[in-house]
Amino acid sequence: MDVVTPHISSVLKTYQASAPRSLQGPGRGRAGTPTAPARAPPPAPVPRAPAAPPLLLAPDPVVGERGETLLEGEPISCFSVGGERRLCLPQILTSVLTDFSLEQINRVCDELQIYCSRCTGEQLHELKATGVLPRSAPSCGLITQTDAERLCAALLHAPAAARPHKLPGFRVYHECFGGARGVCAPALGLVQCAECRALYGPRRFVCHSHATEHRTCHWGFDSARWRRFLLVADEEAEQEKCGALLDDMAARDRDTALAHAPLKRKQTEVIERTSLAVPHFIFTLPTRRAKIIIGHPLTHPASLSPHPAKRPGGGTRLDNPPPTPH
Repeated sequence: MDVVTPHISSVLKTYQASAPRSLQGPGRGRAGTPTAPARAPPPAPVPRAPAAPPLLLAPDPVVGERGETLLEGEPISCFSVGGERRLCLPQILTSVLTDFSLEQINRVCDELQIYCSRCTGEQLHELKATGVLPRSAPSCGLITQTDAERLCAALLHAPAAARPHKLPGFRVYHECFGGARGVCAPALGLVQCAECRALYGPRRFVCHSHATEHRTCHWGFDSARWRRFLLVADEEAEQEKCGALLDDMAARDRDTALAHAPLKRKQTEVIERTSLAVPHFIFTLPTRRAKIIIGHPLTHPASLSPHPAKRPGGGTRLDNPPPTPH
C-alpha cells in the first residue's frame, strides 16, 4: 500500500480549494496571482431620437406656362405644372364631351375617382386674357391630362362589337390604368383585346382596361405617345422584330395625324416632341373659343372638389347648369 506523502496531501488540498474558483487549477492558487477584475457591464444603448415626421411641402405655387394640347382632336388650353398638363375642364365639356349629360360625366368621375382642382388667380387671369373664359367667370376647374384621357376613354370609346376570332398577329400588353393584354395586327393597325375581343387602335388600346384600380395616383399619361406604353409580350420569341413593327405603326399613325390636321401641324409636332417636364410652347395659332356658359357650375369654386378627403362620398360633382343666357 502506497503512502501519501505530506507534499501530495498539500497539493490536493490546494487544488480542492482553488479549482472551484479558478480555471487555471491549483498552480494559479499557489502562485497567488490576483484574479482578473470583473468586466464592467456594457453601457446601456442610447435611446434613438424619434423619427422626424415626413416633410410636407406647400402646393406648387408655379402658375405654369399656358399652352395647348390635343384631346380627341380638339385643342384644349392647359398649364404645364410639375411635368403634368392641367387642362381647362369647361373647354372639354363644351368641345369634346358635348353628347353627354353632366349626370353621366359625374357618374364616371365617381367610378374612376377623378377629381378636379381649382385654377389659381394668375391662371384664371391668363384664361380670361386669351379669350378662353369670359370675363365674368369667377373660377375654372382644371383636370390633369391623364384623368381627361381616362374620362374620354370611358365615355367615348366603350368596347365595340367583338370579333369571334382572334386577329393574326403578335401578343402585346400595356400596364396603364390596370393594364390589358391583346393581339396586335400591324397590317390592320389594330389591337384586339384578349378578354373582350373588341378592336381598338393602339392609341385607344392603351386606355382600355378591364381591371379596377383603387387609390392609384396617375401622372404623365398621354395617349399620343402610345408606343411608350404598348409593349411586346414576353412570350413572343422575336422581340426585336415585333418591336420594329410597333415602331412602324407609330410612325404611320403620326404621319396620318399630321395629314388629317394640316392647320395644326406645327402645334401637333410641338406636342409630340416636347417632353412633359418642359413647359409647353405658347402657340400663336388661332384657337377656337370655348362656349362657356356664364355661371356654369364648373367655373364656380363651390362646385369643385380640390381633394378626395373633402368629398368622402365620391368624385367631382357637376350639377345641372343654368340655361344659356341670350
